[in-house]
Amino acid sequence: MDNICINILARAWKGVWAVDRENRFTFFNRGMEDISGLRSDDLMGKDLMLLLPDQEIIDEVHFRELFHTAREKLTPVNYSLLPIITSGGELMEQSGQLLPLLDENGAYDGMIGTVEHFSRKKIGASVGEDGSSERKLDVIYRNSPVVAFLWRPEPGWPVVFVSENISRFGYQAEEFTSGKLLYSDIVYPEDLSGLTAEVSDFERHGQPYFIKEYRILTHNGEIKWVTERSMLARDEVGGPSYYQGIIIDITHIKEMDIALKESENKYRLIFENSPLGIFNFDKDGTVTHCNDKISDILGIPKEKIIGFNMNLSLRDEKMKAAFKEVLLLRQGHFEGEYRAQGNGRTAFIKVDYSPNTSDDGTLLGGVGIVEDIGERKIAEEKLREYANELSNANKELQSVDRMKNELLSNVSHELRTPLTSIKGYSDLLMEGTLGKMNYQQLKAVSTVIRNTERLRRLVDSLLYVSMAEVEAIKYDLSKIDILEVIDNAVTDMAMPIAEKKIDVLRHVQEGIPQIEADAKKITDMLTNVLDNAVKFTPSQGKISIVAKKEGKMVHISIEDSGIGIPAELLPHLFQKFYQIDPSIRRKYGGTGLGLFISKNIVEAHKGKIWIESEEKKGTTVHILLPVLQGGT
Repeated sequence: MDNICINILARAWKGVWAVDRENRFTFFNRGMEDISGLRSDDLMGKDLMLLLPDQEIIDEVHFRELFHTAREKLTPVNYSLLPIITSGGELMEQSGQLLPLLDENGAYDGMIGTVEHFSRKKIGASVGEDGSSERKLDVIYRNSPVVAFLWRPEPGWPVVFVSENISRFGYQAEEFTSGKLLYSDIVYPEDLSGLTAEVSDFERHGQPYFIKEYRILTHNGEIKWVTERSMLARDEVGGPSYYQGIIIDITHIKEMDIALKESENKYRLIFENSPLGIFNFDKDGTVTHCNDKISDILGIPKEKIIGFNMNLSLRDEKMKAAFKEVLLLRQGHFEGEYRAQGNGRTAFIKVDYSPNTSDDGTLLGGVGIVEDIGERKIAEEKLREYANELSNANKELQSVDRMKNELLSNVSHELRTPLTSIKGYSDLLMEGTLGKMNYQQLKAVSTVIRNTERLRRLVDSLLYVSMAEVEAIKYDLSKIDILEVIDNAVTDMAMPIAEKKIDVLRHVQEGIPQIEADAKKITDMLTNVLDNAVKFTPSQGKISIVAKKEGKMVHISIEDSGIGIPAELLPHLFQKFYQIDPSIRRKYGGTGLGLFISKNIVEAHKGKIWIESEEKKGTTVHILLPVLQGGT
């Protein structure tokens, strides 16, 4: 097995050497001795990098970079036509590969170097005869990315030998050597016919080496890209006898190539079809590429844009200043009116310049992105004109709105004076102070009182809204008892409650603390809520008023047995002038201001109000008000 590995490796390449992770030589075959003029015995244990000056590698920096790349990325690296002056004073150009070795943990463990071609075209000899090289090479092979094969040129390519590291693809060597698997079984089906045709063509033409990239399938069905390098041994009559070769996993390289091509295609697609003008320039400021859009924007043919030197030829000082930011490795920006050089065409454009630098920060050039903002400028001007018109209209509306609020406030005040008189005289009539009245007269006066009170609440609501619009509402805070407020609200609603024979139940927790509030506005708020409850509760229905302390708040709930409210309409109930539908207004009346005003009053007292309801089962309004600071 060792001899087969050695023969395949030695024949696959003209020269082979290997170093450990410290760059010390561990293997140097006779082919390398013939190529380089150096002796294996003189090199073992010596540092490869110390050998480079003796061999006078003319492009030593390039070789070191390639070596570093293979070591860091743990992937094979090809080198081509590396010029070397040997110790014998001969000029030689070598081509080959650097193959990193891995330990059992997948970490870097050394490097294999190969020589595939050299200018003197000498064929290297086999490895040493004492067996030490074979043992070292076997260790190298087991840890290398190179998988060795020996197979017969028969249908399916039966495998005579495969190195143990075929396990990197999930297979065992015995699967092939036992005949269970043919080599063709692992070739990706779409690549098999093409590979077969090329192998047949290779056999007919008699080239010494076969090199091909194709895909194989791992044991788990994963697709891998490999590069194959094989030598065909022929029999005494020149016919194909067997193949000796190696395959190397190049999936990582292929994926990078594919990703690079996809990236290039995307960039090209964006570059050519972008709605923006795009151009590239070199470090001297000369335009090297541009798309058609920039030609459309400036009205200049592409052939005149390419080759234009911005550093020397730009005349617009602001544009030139923006470009020169790139020379300082900064972003540049221009926006405004620009007169194109060559045709004098004027355009409103925006240009953004960005530098393109190498890994060490050296300026390589840059990119410019040009946007035609002419239409935007026109739109901005129209928008400014429209904004001015709106501003003027808004000022007029504000003036009208102030006049409306002033009128509403004045009318409300004027209405309250006669209403007070009407209610006062009606109360005197009702009490009999001005003489005894019969039943019909009492009923008529009762109606006057009820509607007067209703009209008063309407006037108060309108007055509240008009004052709220100009933020002129003031609150006169004092210590008040919740029970007293509830009693006042029930008294205000006593007449409609009595007319509909509604049973009002009050449950106020004993010892409930006082609150600090505007007594009149809190009473108005509860009256508005109670008015809704009475309005939507049928005759002989029931209303329950509960007040209790919850933490630092007093919780008041007013529950009725009325018609209820659909769930989807609950979020809208506190909007100004909102009512569920026109039929409700016609049947029950109201302005849609009660709950809006109630919410404003509650929130002005740093409280909270919300509604729970179910259609045909009733509604509950919940009110939270903070207890008096220092209260219990």
